[in-house]
Amino acid sequence: MFDYLKADLKRLSPSASPSLRTLIAGLLSQGFQAILVYRFFNWLQRKRVPGQPMRFFCERFIEITTGISIPACCRIGKGFRIHHFGGIIFHPTTVIGDNCTLYHGVTIGDRGGSGGAATIGDNVLIGAGAKIIGPVVIGNNCIVGANAVVTKDLPDNTVAIGSPCQFKPRTDPPAVPPSAPIPRVMDLRGTYKGGGGPDKTVLNSAAQHDPARVHVLVTYIRQPHDHEFQIPDMARQLGVNYVDVIDGKTIDWACLGKLKELLREHRLTVVHAHDDKTLLYAWLLRFMVPGLKIMYTCHSHAVYDRDDFASWSSYAKFKLRQRIQIMLMRRCIKPIITVSHDTKRRLLGNGLNAHDVAVLHNGIDISRWQRNGARPALRDELGVPPGHFLVGTIARITYDKDLPTFYRVAEAVAARLPNVTFVIVGDGYGDELARARAEISRRGLEKLIRFTGHRNDLPDMYVSLDVFLMTSLTEGMPNTLLEAMALGVPAVSTMVGGIPELLEPGQEGFLAPVGDAEALAGYVLDMLADPSLRERCGKACRERIERDFSFANRVRRMEDYYAWFAGSAPRPDQV
Repeated sequence: MFDYLKADLKRLSPSASPSLRTLIAGLLSQGFQAILVYRFFNWLQRKRVPGQPMRFFCERFIEITTGISIPACCRIGKGFRIHHFGGIIFHPTTVIGDNCTLYHGVTIGDRGGSGGAATIGDNVLIGAGAKIIGPVVIGNNCIVGANAVVTKDLPDNTVAIGSPCQFKPRTDPPAVPPSAPIPRVMDLRGTYKGGGGPDKTVLNSAAQHDPARVHVLVTYIRQPHDHEFQIPDMARQLGVNYVDVIDGKTIDWACLGKLKELLREHRLTVVHAHDDKTLLYAWLLRFMVPGLKIMYTCHSHAVYDRDDFASWSSYAKFKLRQRIQIMLMRRCIKPIITVSHDTKRRLLGNGLNAHDVAVLHNGIDISRWQRNGARPALRDELGVPPGHFLVGTIARITYDKDLPTFYRVAEAVAARLPNVTFVIVGDGYGDELARARAEISRRGLEKLIRFTGHRNDLPDMYVSLDVFLMTSLTEGMPNTLLEAMALGVPAVSTMVGGIPELLEPGQEGFLAPVGDAEALAGYVLDMLADPSLRERCGKACRERIERDFSFANRVRRMEDYYAWFAGSAPRPDQV
């Protein structure tokens, strides 16, 4: 509470630290009187300390003497200022970010008793007589002009004027608080067993962040019966500041309580969510921790039809989950980060605005992912004799990876080229690996298609391959393809997600339509038949990664976004 009040007082004297003179000036200001009463009873509410009936009488007294009504259950960030008193009314669900300013006559309300009230970003000025109606989102660094009526979302760096309001870009540069502290971020993710591509990005980013620019606590939610959970070991090897929390229910309130404790213990002000479950939890944490900023990276956004599901109920659950995800994205501070332009297009197709979505491609640490030191161990393990080819993929065993197409490609290639073996490196969430092996046995392909389960010696796996094969139905920007290319392994893949942004057909490999086993098999055969083609594509793969997908550059860019979300720097994709 006192940190918030100190920041509020500093707004009264921005050129100096709060002093006794500033405090006296604040106590004589009706606006600060209302803020003081709000801060005290909001603090009691967050501490679950009963405040009634004192709260009732104090709030009514402030309403009568100042004309300002701010319910204690509102969530208002630091550095709040009310310039002139009178006629200011907040709905109980109002959310306001840091360093915001209000003038007299402002109403922030719902739509006639339903839907809740606005979520307002940082550094927002709301002019005299303005009305903000309904559960709209006001972006950062916005100005709501005097007497404007806002009934729809307001993008960052925008001015709203008139009734009905019109938007125009803000031309003056928004003020950035001087000497802002470094962002303190909870990097929040949920996964199982050894994780996947996004987990490599989360952990390696945390290991490479500049501590002078950002403080990151990598936080994982994990299921209680996942005895193969390997993320703690991976974090320990990288020297990452890491913690995990048990999450055993659809909404585990004990887990949320622990996350709230971690936020307070580590003084974290930004939650960076990486999947739909942690996005939901981040949103719920906003109600528990006033002023908390939420950012979200969308690593993939699948688009499926009814025919892709075994039952209507499964399809309905998928659509409901996706609608909730989009709804929560709308409520996040913008931009939403995506890992490919294709993922961005999918989000726009689901109703997000182009201004609200930014692309930050995945990258790869080229100092680690290189052929020097890696050995083709998998060939010896599988007994692949000299002169035989090894084609494989490294992936989680999930529906998205479309392994049935992988099997059909393997059969088509083997029918024309007997001296080839196919391998799948990876595991599933439950019994997917066992079921995949049973399917291969049913097809009589045990000698042609082999499984390794989860492996940690991935460089050795990649350099064992002559061709990397990916048959996915959907992808964001797959780390496995980045890794294969960094190690100079030519690739054949389906033309999905961000893959065409990474692999140019005929240069680093070849692309085919989803499910087209014949085309994929043809490209694999072309690769295997021509050593010079494999060598040329492999060399082009490494050059492409070195040129355009540097992990170090991605980490620095993410630090810029952290500074933006923490309110200490301009938005990176608009500089």
